Amino acid sequence: MLPLAVDLDGTLIRGDLFARAMARFCTASPWNALILLAWLTRGRAHAKAKLAALYPVDAASLSYNALFVAWLREQKAMGRTIVLATAFDRAGAEAVAEHIGLFDQVLASNGLINLKSHAKAAALAAAFPDGFAYAGNERADLAVWRVAKAAVVVNATDALVRRARASFNVERVFERGET
Repeated sequence: MLPLAVDLDGTLIRGDLFARAMARFCTASPWNALILLAWLTRGRAHAKAKLAALYPVDAASLSYNALFVAWLREQKAMGRTIVLATAFDRAGAEAVAEHIGLFDQVLASNGLINLKSHAKAAALAAAFPDGFAYAGNERADLAVWRVAKAAVVVNATDALVRRARASFNVERVFERGET
């Protein structure tokens, strides 16, 4: 059974932790928007690390895609290796992984590298040279599915589901509203 790498934002959880943290930071003070822009000039990974330090993730309060999480638990019970692979900062990703309690490994942005799209694809290909499956939900995940041996599509638009089915070996689809 192929190891399964799972995206966080929009796949494991409903919503986007980076967007939520940016909104929270910018609404706290009008000057924070300028600070955020300065952080972003050093890269998204840097900004994510700064925001994660200011607003630690309360993993218990997140809205998880329950049907998908139940399926992950079934996969884990069958002996499948499951990895959380996210562009969000490592601190927040580890909080989620600890809360869920089924991930064997966490790959995440680290303040220097923004683990999204092609960077995530390269990291997963290096970590699993014999192949892996990847669960994602957005266009940025196409780069990862291109190097994966199988795709799991979760909570994606109908257009992305069609594209994934036409281009990749789709192991499973969790339709919007089903998760």
